[in-house]
Amino acid sequence: MAEKVNVIFGNGPVGSAAARYLLQKGFRVRMVSRSGRRPPWMLDDLPAEAAARFETKSANMLDAEETLRASRDASHLYHCANVAYQDWGRLLPTMQENLVAAALREKAVLAVTENLYMYQRGVEVISEQTPEIPPTRKGALRKQLHERLVAAGVSRGLTWTSVRASDYYGPGAGLQSMLGTDLFLDPVFNGKTPRVVGGLDQLHSVAFVEDYGHALAIAALDPRAYGKAWIVPNDRARTTRDTAQMFFDLAGKKKVLAIYPRALIAFLGIFNPLLREVVEMLYQKEEPYVVDGSAFSRTFGFSATPLEEGVKKTLAWYQRVHPEVKVG
Repeated sequence: MAEKVNVIFGNGPVGSAAARYLLQKGFRVRMVSRSGRRPPWMLDDLPAEAAARFETKSANMLDAEETLRASRDASHLYHCANVAYQDWGRLLPTMQENLVAAALREKAVLAVTENLYMYQRGVEVISEQTPEIPPTRKGALRKQLHERLVAAGVSRGLTWTSVRASDYYGPGAGLQSMLGTDLFLDPVFNGKTPRVVGGLDQLHSVAFVEDYGHALAIAALDPRAYGKAWIVPNDRARTTRDTAQMFFDLAGKKKVLAIYPRALIAFLGIFNPLLREVVEMLYQKEEPYVVDGSAFSRTFGFSATPLEEGVKKTLAWYQRVHPEVKVG
């Protein structure tokens, strides 16, 4: 019998963090993506023993047969792949269904990354008990995808769990993160003005991306997590301005944070399909957005990474990627 393997679909920062955690725990890991490449600057420092248990494979998740082949001998499957906003409705249902089919064939656990878009707007704190009343089209789609996951468990015998997170930051985070390289870190270090969307002075919880990946792997491996959606723990909520200021201080940069005005995003959305989809989600950045992941902490003994530690790790990673910059 072939040795079982944890198969991660998606080679972004969440999948990379999950892979590192699993490799540290002694598991065999296969990372699957369209390119089949190892994510740059994320898993290039593995010890030789761990690297020997890590492989990459190319597959198109929109192709059912390719997904099945990439999932062979899986004990656990991890859905960490995503697509551009404007392609969600066209692609995400097929990607998820192909993974469900693969998990059922392999009798594997399916662990799915989700977000908080399906939760009711305007609540003081978002937790697993918050009503799932999506205020946007993308939130409604995310709710539908989750309901299909639940239905596959009930009617088809799928063993599943899902892990949800607020906006994340950390090593590898790019355009998908308001504190990622494209919109934030690159401007901090190249003399430009870092900008975010939404308001600067509303409380906004952020999750460290390594916590996200670790929580996903923990949930996949622990039967107590099965059949439930969980929220990733995060450090206490701060304003976006205060979070950015911690980056500036630890980077040794005197910077002022600015915003992209809603009206500008809406105007550019006339010509840019991605920005067009961003507009309906701006409420998350314009209103208080406080997230409670304490249920996961209590159940699995998991502590969120303090923001200062997470920022230091992010900056250390950024300097490794860009050795020409000076941090601190």
